[in-house]
Amino acid sequence: MKPTPTLSKVPATAWNYLVIAALLLPSLVWISRDHSVWPWDQAWYGEVSTDLWFWFGHSLAPWAREMVDGLPTKAPGIVWLGQFFVPLQGIFGSIETALLFSILLTQFIILAILFKIAQRMAPHSRLVPWAAVLFASASQLFVGLSHQFFVEPLQALAVAWCFYIAVRSSDWTKPRIALHLASALILGALAKATTPLYCLAPCTYAGYQLVGKPSPWNFAAELEFRSSRVLAFLLAPLGILCGFWYIWNLGSIWQHVRDASSGDIALNYGARDSVFHKLIIWSQLLRTSFLSPYLYWGALAAIPIVGGFAVYQRFKPSPERHLQIQPVAVLGMIQAGLLLSVFSLNITVDSRYMYALLPCVVIVLMQLCVLLPPAALIGLLALGSTQWFVVNRISFDLTGHLVDQSNWLLPIQTSDSQYDELSRVVRLTSDVAERYNVVGVEEPSMNANSAAFFVAKQRLTTGTRCYYTSLGYAEKDVDTAMRRIETLQTRYLITLAEPYQSTEPDFVNVVSLPVLERVRRDSRFRQCAFPSKIGLVVFQFAPAADSAGMRPTGPCEAMKDPPSGN
Repeated sequence: MKPTPTLSKVPATAWNYLVIAALLLPSLVWISRDHSVWPWDQAWYGEVSTDLWFWFGHSLAPWAREMVDGLPTKAPGIVWLGQFFVPLQGIFGSIETALLFSILLTQFIILAILFKIAQRMAPHSRLVPWAAVLFASASQLFVGLSHQFFVEPLQALAVAWCFYIAVRSSDWTKPRIALHLASALILGALAKATTPLYCLAPCTYAGYQLVGKPSPWNFAAELEFRSSRVLAFLLAPLGILCGFWYIWNLGSIWQHVRDASSGDIALNYGARDSVFHKLIIWSQLLRTSFLSPYLYWGALAAIPIVGGFAVYQRFKPSPERHLQIQPVAVLGMIQAGLLLSVFSLNITVDSRYMYALLPCVVIVLMQLCVLLPPAALIGLLALGSTQWFVVNRISFDLTGHLVDQSNWLLPIQTSDSQYDELSRVVRLTSDVAERYNVVGVEEPSMNANSAAFFVAKQRLTTGTRCYYTSLGYAEKDVDTAMRRIETLQTRYLITLAEPYQSTEPDFVNVVSLPVLERVRRDSRFRQCAFPSKIGLVVFQFAPAADSAGMRPTGPCEAMKDPPSGN
């Protein structure tokens, strides 16, 4: 019989991965307990992921169309990957948790790559690689986006991969550099259209190493390595799919990038200002996102310590080590400076867009760690550990708040009341397949995208679905909104009662209250008896109804009109 393996025989690499996974355990608990309704973009990604899985199991032709057309304005990587996590709902209890598990796996790979980069930067140190992982996982934006179904973690993974290629390019063969660069760039393009800008510096450096190497191109020898064979096997089909998707949707994606960064739509998410003022704003966001509340002060204190230690090492007769600035750290600083400058030229301001800067920030911090004396490094690790604990604790605390807290470090939503109400209203209004329903408000817990995601989940068991849309993106004209309801031959209008709507609405709810007031006076609409604790009201619409008393048919047919207040 073979002897039973002991813990002492577990490979060191496996221990490394276990510790990295342990740093993500709070986020795993968070996503399994959270009952938030996904709003807008996240709901859209969830809807398309669910639709892709439905068609994958039913008909490949609609699945292929959905792969191309499901996200016409946004890179499809998150939903192409997410569809294969949808069936894990049986393990995790919900599709939301299953999809968020894909985000946690992405975050895990990012940490593993940063660990490997730090090992190359400090080959004789055990503390520096763990500092890299700890500092990254302790950042507010890392924790916050571990709980959201956004594309930025996948983009950050591609950027971290490019930095790893830059670190290894001096000792890799030409075919290996080319395979990894092509794979990382395809992954980045599938994650987000703007990714090439985020990895310009490391890719340029790796490309320079590739061109300058005197070694020959020997792909046959490179393919003898299993990792290279896997990359080569995946590269061709993903590259073709990525290229075809961009060719098919080029106009839409270009328009979206323009609108989101510098078009008039972007004014709803930022403001025009001088580059200098914008640079200050983005620099503050960088500090909050990655370094607050404690690492920022630790990094500031580390700078003079590094300077003093460098002087000491210089004049010491027999220095134990030579202090050296790593090329990858210079690349990280150049890349971070380039992106902050580009951000400052745009209108939109959102810290989420700088998440792919995480590898740059961590690499620069690693350079500080490499130069620090051991005692100071241990002190910085203690600060990072404290920040990791505090940031994760705040994410579970409904009342606690950091002085300088990221807007994406959101508290857990343990109440399922909003989730259940949306589920109920979707079940009520999805009685006829292929019909359109209109959601007349744009709130995080009640909007057309969220309803569409819920009905997509419902179709996995019913096999049929209807569609949900809004009154029009940021619509400002009531007559236009009403015509949209009529043109779509809407079956139901879902909105919020007057006391639950703001008298000073934001830009996406300008017509919400006026439309509700007009609907109450329109004989073509009949309010359904839908008791709601959060103010939901449902109207059934029949275009043929008139003042003679014709009424819509369906679930509301036999219901008496409820009081007009709700």
